[in-house]
Amino acid sequence: MLNFFSKYSKYAVLLIFIFEIIYFGIPDYVQPVFVYEYLLFFGLAYLFAIIQDFFNPSEKTDILLRVVIIISSLVILITSIYYKSTFSLIFSVIMFIAISFSLYLTIRQNKTNKQQD
Repeated sequence: MLNFFSKYSKYAVLLIFIFEIIYFGIPDYVQPVFVYEYLLFFGLAYLFAIIQDFFNPSEKTDILLRVVIIISSLVILITSIYYKSTFSLIFSVIMFIAISFSLYLTIRQNKTNKQQD
């Protein structure tokens, strides 16, 4: 039972966050383009998590989703530079580095697994 709650709690948090945004609305000082880009970024991240949890994705699907998330973080980075948003700039750089490093580790692990076979 505890495994059930730990596995599905992240999806409940996403639903609560979505309902909170709908109920309270988006603040006026936030650029609408940031809202759409962050929704795209976190949507792709949750899609990646759902595919990892419920399905057995192939190596190509895993790498492709990581590349799409990296491209999404680059779009946020470019938009942050354009609108001079410091927090968004820092966040997008950190996410770009972290996801790129996870992609590097995945590719490296796949290469070592193929060499051992």
